[in-house]
Amino acid sequence: MSTVKFISLLLFLSLGSSAVAQQHDYKSFKFSLDEKFEVLSAQQEEKEIELIIHAQRILEDSIIQEINYWNNSYPSYRWHQILMEIGKEYKGHKNGGRVAILHLAIYDALVEVWKHKQFIKQARPYQKDKRLVAYGKATDYSSFICEWSAAAGVAHQIIPYYFPESKGKLDSLLIQFKSSRLKTALQFPTDIQNGITIGRTIAQKYIKYAENDGTEAVWSAKVPEGINLWSGTPSKWDPMKAKWKPLTLESQKQFRPGPPPENWEQDMEELREFNKNNATSDIAWKWKSLPIWDELLERKILEYNLEPFESSYATALFHAARFDATIAAWDGKYHYWTIRPFQYDPEFKPILVQTPNFPGYPAGHTTVAGALAEVLAHLFPRDESMFRNLASECSESRFEGGVHFRTDNEIGLEMGRRVGEFVIENFQD
Repeated sequence: MSTVKFISLLLFLSLGSSAVAQQHDYKSFKFSLDEKFEVLSAQQEEKEIELIIHAQRILEDSIIQEINYWNNSYPSYRWHQILMEIGKEYKGHKNGGRVAILHLAIYDALVEVWKHKQFIKQARPYQKDKRLVAYGKATDYSSFICEWSAAAGVAHQIIPYYFPESKGKLDSLLIQFKSSRLKTALQFPTDIQNGITIGRTIAQKYIKYAENDGTEAVWSAKVPEGINLWSGTPSKWDPMKAKWKPLTLESQKQFRPGPPPENWEQDMEELREFNKNNATSDIAWKWKSLPIWDELLERKILEYNLEPFESSYATALFHAARFDATIAAWDGKYHYWTIRPFQYDPEFKPILVQTPNFPGYPAGHTTVAGALAEVLAHLFPRDESMFRNLASECSESRFEGGVHFRTDNEIGLEMGRRVGEFVIENFQD
């Protein structure tokens, strides 16, 4: 793995603190390249500056809005939103690895870009020619090879891999992105194209990896029968989450918990008592309905003013932890096949009404919450207590919703914390 060192500036704007310089030692997660890129000659720079001047001749409000759409926030942000939107439009099975693969590929592509940036100091077009006006977010490091374009190159390949019918749309979006990036005057056209080339090349390596990560495997076994075992018909993909290829874990069962209780009566009585005294639960519906962790990550990246390379590390680490925490939880679920509350007591009516159609122990929501809280606390340490409190609230929400016994949640939360710690320690090793 190639090591990338750079000095980054974290501005804790939302916290009102002064800027703090931190040195990061970044490595590619899985893939690196050996490609070389030539520096523009003075004559080439002049020609490309003329292209940018021509592109900036007419900048109506709608064009400025498009520039802002593509070039503010951070490089992976817009492409993540596009992946989510396309996923909502698609009615069939959605591959469980798509989000993690997108962000890991973007991260490795940006690490690759930095390998070149750190050694080649190149001023930005608007700094070279005063006729140009800068738009979007400008950073104080070299403009050589565009990191935003690397993210675009990744997305252009990864999203259609998971949703082939979106290829035409992604082709069109890439054209829009390239046009808007050119108009920012932050990068030369060659830097934009070289960034896209890096992104596409890294993406193809991840696509090859994803072909064998187990996320498309289907289940064909039988549901076991027995006392206090879950009963039902899971989807043909759900049990196979326990067999997905982990991104950082040593094995799917690395954090498998010990056996569940033989007798669930004490847990069940606690649920009955809660339902007797509560007609509903705000936190149960909140955690069922809202993408809380994703929105929190996006907000904190902006609040902490992470620069592009830091943001790509943050999103990659976050989604790797979610992926591996899911594997760990589902390994436990389909190893023990543990009963759900409404099955243990058929007269019990969960507040959330509809219980997920798979075994209960350990709780999946809670395992993921524990892992993501650890990652977010690592990335944004001044908000550590908030993240941990939210993970505990998520755990409690699954109990109050009646879809899990408290034991499911307590075990899941602890598992998730351990997974999160492991992912943080091993992400770049």
